[in-house]
Amino acid sequence: MLVLKTMMKKSNQKKNMPHAEKRERPTMLEFFASLHYELCKPFGLEVKIDPELPITPLPDWAKKIVTKLGKTIIKPVLKLRPSPKFTYQDYGKIIGLVSRGITFYREDARKTIEAEGLDKINDEVWEKFQPSDQLRVHVIKQLGRTVSEDEILEHLIDELTEQRIKLLEDTRTRSFQEMARRGAKDNAMFFKGIEQGYKIFMDEDGHFCGDRGRTEIYMELISSVYEIEKMRRILPARNDSDLYEHLKPWYRFPNGQEAGIDWLRDVCDDISLYMTGKRGRPPGPQRAPVF
Repeated sequence: MLVLKTMMKKSNQKKNMPHAEKRERPTMLEFFASLHYELCKPFGLEVKIDPELPITPLPDWAKKIVTKLGKTIIKPVLKLRPSPKFTYQDYGKIIGLVSRGITFYREDARKTIEAEGLDKINDEVWEKFQPSDQLRVHVIKQLGRTVSEDEILEHLIDELTEQRIKLLEDTRTRSFQEMARRGAKDNAMFFKGIEQGYKIFMDEDGHFCGDRGRTEIYMELISSVYEIEKMRRILPARNDSDLYEHLKPWYRFPNGQEAGIDWLRDVCDDISLYMTGKRGRPPGPQRAPVF
């Protein structure tokens, strides 16, 4: 949600750009397809992406962020994959995770959208951020049914959301039916796991669990990948102060500008994001464009 919010704010800033420039960047669906692809690769997960969505290669520093987020946020979930040592407590964790997903779709997503003002964004900005024709084709594919031309896109999106919520709810219902045939000890482990699983991926406030110290700045950097790569290629060369100023409207840096730049520099060093070449070395050859 943070990535979505920041990308849309940045798109809103560019509403006066020529039409040709509006389409330089990947669309929302294409961007998230690239993130999904990079997130699945390190963990050997099957990648299921619409083949009509082009996968735009992410720069190496962005790939490192995705891998780090995978290890801190996704890894606890991946540990729940069935194995010979899989227990009823693990089963409960999965159902707790499913229940948290239901709560997110039913309650958190709507409240967050309203709180961040995403529901106030006009059609012109939406079209620049995500063309409606591409979104409509994608939603129809996901629905898996015949759709008439006069069906409204917003209604189709609502239908798809309800379809996915129902899948989660059916999964949860079947799990309780299964556990109704088990003994007290198995159920005690199962319900203990539900409580743990409910907070294993996302907490009660809708924040990702895991390495929170840098999760938000990582999200801001990921959402700015297009702008950052342009900054790294243009002349005169941009530096860490320029990156700080670019991110400042969307991220609250600690302890003033000087300390904030120093902290951002540490973050960037850790993911090998250098604005003017690796520190301590002269700048290398001009980088090839990523997007």
